[in-house]
Amino acid sequence: MQQFERHSKRHSIQILVTVLLLMILATAYVAAMNALLEVSRIESTADAADRDNVYAALHVGLLAAAAVVGFVVGKWLNGLGLAYATLFVLALSVMMVGAQLTTYELACRGHNDILRHWQCEPDDQLLATTDEV
Repeated sequence: MQQFERHSKRHSIQILVTVLLLMILATAYVAAMNALLEVSRIESTADAADRDNVYAALHVGLLAAAAVVGFVVGKWLNGLGLAYATLFVLALSVMMVGAQLTTYELACRGHNDILRHWQCEPDDQLLATTDEV
């Protein structure tokens, strides 16, 4: 039985390439969300179903691209394509959730339209609804 020796790149190269590609994917996400800012406005011609379809296509498409890029890079770096694909998808997913939650909190404090247009209730209404419960 023949043993295959896995030739992997140096660890510093693996880390540098991984961090660089994750930063590129994160930047692509922010740029795409910023480009679609007009879709998220209530006053726009897009209704809620259209907005949902656009955002679903963007998120699923970017996560699929992250999986493909991760797999190819992982195979090239050290033969661990599935591990890198998983790493890229999970890291980008966490970044997406973090970006959405952060921009929502910022929007409710007066800094709207960073990645999307959020509709926030005034603090008075939030306090009134919690007092009723």
